[in-house]
Amino acid sequence: MTAESASAEVSTPGGSGKPSLPRFEIPLASSLSALFFTAFLTVPLAGAAGLPLAAVPLVRVSHRGGLAAGTLAAGISAAILFGVALAAGGTSAAVAFVALAVAVMGLPVLFAGRIRSGADPSRAYLGLVTAGAILLAGGLFALPAAGQPPMGAELSSAFDAMIPSALESYRKAGADATSLERVRTTLVAARDFTTRYWMGLVGASWVLGAAIGFYGGARAARPAPSAEATRFERLRIPAGVAALFVAAGAGFALSPDGGRTAAGDVLLFLAALYFVAGLSIICHFARRWFRARILRFGLYVLVAYFPMNVGVALLGLFDWYANFRRRGEKGESGTS
Repeated sequence: MTAESASAEVSTPGGSGKPSLPRFEIPLASSLSALFFTAFLTVPLAGAAGLPLAAVPLVRVSHRGGLAAGTLAAGISAAILFGVALAAGGTSAAVAFVALAVAVMGLPVLFAGRIRSGADPSRAYLGLVTAGAILLAGGLFALPAAGQPPMGAELSSAFDAMIPSALESYRKAGADATSLERVRTTLVAARDFTTRYWMGLVGASWVLGAAIGFYGGARAARPAPSAEATRFERLRIPAGVAALFVAAGAGFALSPDGGRTAAGDVLLFLAALYFVAGLSIICHFARRWFRARILRFGLYVLVAYFPMNVGVALLGLFDWYANFRRRGEKGESGTS
């Protein structure tokens, strides 16, 4: 695809003949996306918060100008990131960094373009998180083939380096021996869980981050028709996914170690997916009941904490059967 064909689609989306994007929007979106992603390269811990936001400007372009325009913007952003990574490291590091960027930024653009072509937004989001989780986890699993240490060993080494310094900080703060042992036990358990189920944690993180880029970009693109259709409060997970969740739970409970780990990875991914679905139900009713945005924001923060987040995930899990939005609307119409 050439820049000329992308410009043609920007100028005449859907054959309407009306321009939908200012000429500066593609380079601006590419620059913003690269800026958010580069924050991860410069300050990995704090900059990780910018990764989900990196897709927002590109998804906006995809909804407003079409898939070709979104792809062109993503390509420009990837070229910028390759130059930055090449200057900071070597060629192999730059290629790996851009491969991650293509998954994080390119996949949301692709699935947003499918909605513009008539796909169901909920199924497009499900396809996005499934494809992204497979690509990211598969790429990290293949690290030894590129001469890199396995992901599990890398995570274990990071925890082993962190635990002594964390204990030392607690010791300097005056913690007694019992408290120190409790902290050490907690950190060791976290290390073991992370190194065993890192694939599931990667998938769960992608589910949460992709929702920000996918739905945040659609919100920024309104009133484009495909963006109007892509509303977070309308997200519904197909009923068949619940059967997969049950099968993964059974595999986790009954399988030997190898199968238990694989089933646990799937459970973590699906638990995050159902949490996002449950949060969309809460968003649906919160928008109707709470006019003040600060109240809605406080509610969303509250339900992210344990054990509220478990209830939110269960809400999303059973929505295929109960259809809580329709029941709530019937209840409201019955009392009015």
